[in-house]
Amino acid sequence: MAVTAHSSAGRISTYICGNPGPYDEYNPFKVTRQEHAPELLYLLNLEPLSAEELSKRLGVSIETVSKLLKDLARINAVFEKYGRWHVSFPIFTREDLRLLFEKARKPGLRLSEKVMELGSEIRERLSKLSCAKQVEMGKIALAVVGCYILDWKALELLNEKNLSLCGWKQQPGNRKYVLLGREEGAEEGLLDKMYWGSHSSTFGRFTFTSFGDHTGYRYAFPDAALSISAAVLKLMEKGLPDWYCNKIAEVSSAFLAYCMVEIGESLLALCKEGPMEVDSLRKDIGMEKDRAEALIRLLADTKYVKLDGDRVMLNYPVFTVKDKVVIENVWQLLSRTVEEVACGYFESLRSELAEITSVRRGFDPREIYTDVWHWVFGWANRMMAEKGFFYDPPREREGEARYIAWVEEIASREATPC
Repeated sequence: MAVTAHSSAGRISTYICGNPGPYDEYNPFKVTRQEHAPELLYLLNLEPLSAEELSKRLGVSIETVSKLLKDLARINAVFEKYGRWHVSFPIFTREDLRLLFEKARKPGLRLSEKVMELGSEIRERLSKLSCAKQVEMGKIALAVVGCYILDWKALELLNEKNLSLCGWKQQPGNRKYVLLGREEGAEEGLLDKMYWGSHSSTFGRFTFTSFGDHTGYRYAFPDAALSISAAVLKLMEKGLPDWYCNKIAEVSSAFLAYCMVEIGESLLALCKEGPMEVDSLRKDIGMEKDRAEALIRLLADTKYVKLDGDRVMLNYPVFTVKDKVVIENVWQLLSRTVEEVACGYFESLRSELAEITSVRRGFDPREIYTDVWHWVFGWANRMMAEKGFFYDPPREREGEARYIAWVEEIASREATPC
């Protein structure tokens, strides 16, 4: 999540790997998105400065700077030594990202070639998924191999091998995450078709995921739902009574949960029953005609389904509880390859990537290796998409990213209450 502020100085966008926790005084996004915080972090990443020097360079009062430093120190984002303040988390500069972009291409190519060598066996296993008769194989492969295996399972592997701190570095406020930053705009021109970013949220017994590059907005779930939640959060910045903001947040959450579960049930029915008439789907999920037609229009507009006259079929993957065994079988096929490349490239932080700013400054390399791995498998996914092994999502509207989306049914014991 990027931070925002207003100044002519450079700015730092912050993001995390892990869970930010409640939106309170320890929330890294709430703290680092304060006005002037991005510029302050940019200046401190250039060199350690005193509060007085920061006040002068930012053109704000010493009281404002002191409060910002106190807030940032509370989450261990900065620290003071001999009267000067330092950043205490890794920040990627423009030069760092250019270096990563260039160097990660070679291991990304090697990874893509190793995966595609197993292409026939991968497709054979993926063909056993519930949605395989409706959804094209390239989309399923991008979801399962590109995201589930090269992103999620690989990061689990890196944590198991103690090569990453993602999601388990203890932070103030009883939460676990790694705080990271990059110079705003530093990634410009580097992210197109770098398919590495997943957004997931669970509603009831359904997890909604979008996956793609980070070049724009995603008209899919959970992104659209999260945008509604973000709009509610902005009410809290308008000086409205806390009780009212809290109640509106509760109403928004309840509405979203209800609607998202309804969407999940509809897509699951299509997955299990196959293509069907709109009226048959309506009856299958017990929905009134007008509501069903409105829902199908929404699902077609967001590309979860395709329409052929009055007939509906899946366009994006839907994974059932039983599909977990199939996906795990694909992981077993690729696990050795992923381990070889992902774990093997860690040593690059002592060689070809040794000039990255945070490495030179002595930060724990495990704090940034998650990012390094994203560049590697992002390149691999891009190459496999361009070679036709994966679906290569188009950019259809101005300001829109390249992405796909899917829904996963989860076992009842894993489901979250609505």
